[in-house]
Amino acid sequence: MPTPRTIKVFIASPGDLAVERRAFKDVLEKLNGDSGDALNITFEPLGWEDTLAVIRPRSQETINQDIDRCDVFILAMNRRWGQDAPEAKPYSSYTEEEFHRAFSRWKTKPKGKKLQAPEIFVFFKHIDPASMGDPGPQLQKVLEFRKQLEESRQVLYHGFADEAEFKVEVDRHLRAFAKGELPKADAPRDKVLLPLEVLAEVQKERAETKKEFDRAEMFALEFAERASKAALEGRVEEARHDFAKATEGTANLDVLFLAIEFYYRTGDLTSAEELLHRSLAINGPDAQSDVASTAISNLGLIYQTQGKLDQAEEMHRKALAIDEKLDRRQGLASVYGNLGLIHQMRGELDEAEAMLLKALEIQKELGLDEYIANQYGNLGGIYQTRGDLDLAEEMHWKSLEIDVKLGRHEGIARQYGNLGAIYYALNNLDGAEEMIQLALNINKKLGRKEGMAHQYANLGRLANDRCDFDGARELWTKARDLYTKIGMPHMVKQMQEWLDR
Repeated sequence: MPTPRTIKVFIASPGDLAVERRAFKDVLEKLNGDSGDALNITFEPLGWEDTLAVIRPRSQETINQDIDRCDVFILAMNRRWGQDAPEAKPYSSYTEEEFHRAFSRWKTKPKGKKLQAPEIFVFFKHIDPASMGDPGPQLQKVLEFRKQLEESRQVLYHGFADEAEFKVEVDRHLRAFAKGELPKADAPRDKVLLPLEVLAEVQKERAETKKEFDRAEMFALEFAERASKAALEGRVEEARHDFAKATEGTANLDVLFLAIEFYYRTGDLTSAEELLHRSLAINGPDAQSDVASTAISNLGLIYQTQGKLDQAEEMHRKALAIDEKLDRRQGLASVYGNLGLIHQMRGELDEAEAMLLKALEIQKELGLDEYIANQYGNLGGIYQTRGDLDLAEEMHWKSLEIDVKLGRHEGIARQYGNLGAIYYALNNLDGAEEMIQLALNINKKLGRKEGMAHQYANLGRLANDRCDFDGARELWTKARDLYTKIGMPHMVKQMQEWLDR
C-alpha cells in the first residue's frame, strides 16, 4: 500500500463555539479510525486547541503558519465576529484575518495544482429569527459576511443547528474533499418555492397599507416580499435574514405564514414551530377559526416530520374539532389525510385506510384534483404494505396521471418514487432504479431535501441488493446527512442502522 496521504485541516472560529471546536477534533479522530485506511488518508487537525488553552494560547504568528500549510480551512461562526485585532488592519477581528489569509492563498492557487492552496468551508450556526431581527454589532457583522459569501458564490458554506449536525457537516465535507467529489461553490442554488396565493395576498396588503402609510405594517410586508423573492431565486441566507426582519414583532398572519413555510421547507423546524405558536397566540388560545385550525394542523405536520406521532395526532384532532364545528370541508379532508398518514406510520392500516377514504370522498365532492392525487398515492402506500401490489400500482398511476395533468412536479416526483418502491417489491430492480432516479432528479430541481433523502435511501437499497456495498454506504450517508439537516431524527436513526450493519 502506498504511503498514506496526510490532509491538514485548520479550524477557525470566535470564542462562542468551543463545543464545536472539540467536536471538530472528534470528527477527525473518527474519520481516521473508520475510513482512514480505506481512503489511505490521515486527517491532521490544526487550530482546534487555540481557544482551549487557558494559560498560554499560541501566538497569532504561529496560527498563521498553520493556515499557510493547511489543505482545508474550516471557519465556523455563530453570533460573535471575533476578538478585536487593532494591529491587523484592515481586518476587524483575528477570525476575519484568518479567513482572508486562507482566502488569499485560495485565490492565488496555480491552475491544475489541487493542494497548493486550501479548500475553504464555512459553517454558520442557525440563529433564531428574533436575534436576526435585532442582531447587535457582533452578529450584524456575521450576517453581513454571510451575505457576502452568498453573493460572491466563491466559497462553500452551510448552516447547522447543533453539535451533532456540525459533526455531520464536517464529516461529509471532508469525505467529499478526500474523494475529489466536492460540488462547485457556484453550482445552481436551491430554490425555495413558497405559496403563491399567500405571496399575492402580502403584495396586495402592501399596496393597501402604502395608501394608509402604516410604517410598521409596510416594513413587515416589504421584507416578507423581499424574502420570498430571494428564496425563489435561491438566495436562501438573504431570505432568512429578511424573514427575520419581516416577522420581528409583526402580528400580520400572512407574513407569519410565509415565514413559517420558508422555515419548514428549509428544515428549520424550530423557527417554524416558534412562529406557529405566535400565530396561535395572536388568534387567541381558544380561537375557533380557519386560521387557527390551519396553524394547529401545521404544528401537527412539524411533529409528524420529527416522528412525534402522539403530539402530531393531538394537534390534528384539535384542528379536526374546529373544522367540524365550522363545517370546513376542505380542512376536514386535510386533517383526515394527515391522521391517515399517522396511522399508516404506526402500522395501523385499517384505521389509516378509513381516514384516507374519508379525505378522498370530500376531496372528490369538492373537485380538489391536487388533493385527490395525494390520497390515491397515500392509499397506494397502504395497499403496498398489505402486499396487494397490483392495487397499489393502480393507485400510484392514477395519482401520477392527475399530477402530470396539473403540472405538479412535486407530486410527480413522489409517485415516481412510489412506483419505484412497487417495482423493487416485485424484484424488478432495473424498473425500480429508473423510477427512483426520475424522482431524485425532480426533487433536486425543486430543492426538496426530504424527497432527495428518500430517494438516496432507496437507491442505497438497490445498490446493497446488487452487492455494491460501497455505493450503498455512500448513498445512505447522503440520505442520513439530509435527514439530519431537515430534522428527521427517526430517519437519521434508520439510516445509521443500515450503515452500521
